Amino acid sequence: MDNPVSQRAVSGSEHAYLTANQRAGEAPPHRGSTRTRSRRRPRWRRGTGEGAVASVAVLTARVEELSRATGKTEDEAAGIVVEELESAAAALTTRTAPLVPGTGVLVAISGLAVKAEPSSRALVQVFISLAIFFAIAGFAFLTRGLFLYAGRRIIGLAPTVDDIAFARDRLVRKHTSAHRGGLLAGIGLALLIIGILSGVRVQI
Repeated sequence: MDNPVSQRAVSGSEHAYLTANQRAGEAPPHRGSTRTRSRRRPRWRRGTGEGAVASVAVLTARVEELSRATGKTEDEAAGIVVEELESAAAALTTRTAPLVPGTGVLVAISGLAVKAEPSSRALVQVFISLAIFFAIAGFAFLTRGLFLYAGRRIIGLAPTVDDIAFARDRLVRKHTSAHRGGLLAGIGLALLIIGILSGVRVQI
């Protein structure tokens, strides 16, 4: 015979689960369907791009909560959220700014290494040529992320609710470009080091 206390506990946990899903805007799964519940669980994402910035639905819900808590209009509450997105974009620019000239130096060193190495060493030429390719690609992504604007659509005017989607989309692009640029530049640096070490002759 089932314990009524445990049944009440289970039903209470199911009610909390359904309430959380309804607040998140998801359709409630069928009771007892473990497969549906596992599909509803959010997948783990890395802290870059889409995974680094809250969704538009979450940001809009936060605007509504701020509006109810402070008594301000939704446009006034949206200004707080948009300013936070702008601050995050400025912080990302500060962190990635030193990587742009560093990657430029990497491109220059890789070009000099190609000219310095004799053409008879095919393996070294391949590594250094790949280093140039990845360094240039990383430089392009980092430069795009550095100068990509993320904020209100019209500078000088107070932000509104409609500016949230625009600012978030630009911030996601900025994150993605910075991540890809740093990754490609790191690969280029590793290939350059391998190419240089492969061309060193050790005499005993």
